[in-house]
Amino acid sequence: MKISVHLFIFVVLSFPPVLIAESWQTKSTSTHIPVMELFTAEGCGLCPAADRWVEALPHRGWTDDKVIVLGFHVDYLDDKKNWVDKFASPIFTQRQRQLARLNLFQTVYTPEFFISGESLHNWKQHGVEALEFVSDFKSGADITLEANQNAQQLSVKTSVSTPAKDDQKDSQLYLAITEDNVKSIIGGGDNRGATFNHQNIVRSWLGPFELDDDGNSMVTTEITLDKHWKRNDLTLVAVVQNMDNGYVLQGLALPLKD
Repeated sequence: MKISVHLFIFVVLSFPPVLIAESWQTKSTSTHIPVMELFTAEGCGLCPAADRWVEALPHRGWTDDKVIVLGFHVDYLDDKKNWVDKFASPIFTQRQRQLARLNLFQTVYTPEFFISGESLHNWKQHGVEALEFVSDFKSGADITLEANQNAQQLSVKTSVSTPAKDDQKDSQLYLAITEDNVKSIIGGGDNRGATFNHQNIVRSWLGPFELDDDGNSMVTTEITLDKHWKRNDLTLVAVVQNMDNGYVLQGLALPLKD
């Protein structure tokens, strides 16, 4: 039986395109990966210098496979600076206050850095030194990440185990989605007229997810990817942190690239 080429093309084009699911997976190693959390805001005049310092880290040898950067935009400067940061969230502000309390501080500010849960005050002078210091530690948690995307839905499976007894009782898991190359034109605040190209910007922050009494956990969660997010610039991040002393036991990053 012969089918004309024109009929074949008509039949193919008549059916809607099939969305092919994408999948990624990775596993942590015995090396501790520092997790750098930067709290910033588009209206903050001191923050661009911190952003530039972070962006220059790869030139100093601190590439994405050696350090995980989470850029949290906080919302408490929106009214003070007369500029609403569209990337800010009260959830991110809560994270900053949480880390401040773990470090026995009562105030927060921008830009503020934490490296593996520890407050870093003089980041210009001691930032690289702090990264070198914590990267010599052994990993305090084993993490496995598996992600599957179907349309705008990301299904994430996370496996965590903490071998040390001191970490098993008080540790928790957090998940984040970050995005690179996010451009923004600033119309107010201290940076009025500037154009930013944000890197490592946190789009979503989920958790805490509890571990069991033996310090283990298998978490399955669904994350809806905003249609404006560029999938090839997204990274899924897992962070396991001891919530008694604040120390981040391990971080793991999974780029969602084709």
